Amino acid sequence: MLICELAQARPGSNKDAETLAAVTTLLANRAKDESARMQMSIDAYIELARQQGINVTEQNLGELIAKEPLKNILEPLEPNSKVVRFKGNTETTTGMTVSQAQDVVDKNAKAAMKRGMKSA
Repeated sequence: MLICELAQARPGSNKDAETLAAVTTLLANRAKDESARMQMSIDAYIELARQQGINVTEQNLGELIAKEPLKNILEPLEPNSKVVRFKGNTETTTGMTVSQAQDVVDKNAKAAMKRGMKSA
């Protein structure tokens, strides 16, 4: 279903809120699929809404998020945070940093080279 069809699917609903909810759901699912941070800056979110023809400002964004359908997709805005967080926004831990992973690979490669030299 296209975003415009989703917005038109519910007669009597707020078309702007439905369109924004559809775009927000798309972004949240994409971030989840790519294991990305489940948030974006308020400025980027407002710009996204404006590109869809929806008039959103920093002042009314909190009110929009507090109502259906966005309240089911976005976390309430935190004062002074300057980010919009998607529901399910939890920090993921990978267990090790990139440099730690590189160190492990380097150690294993050196050990394998030593074993290869002994058997030759």
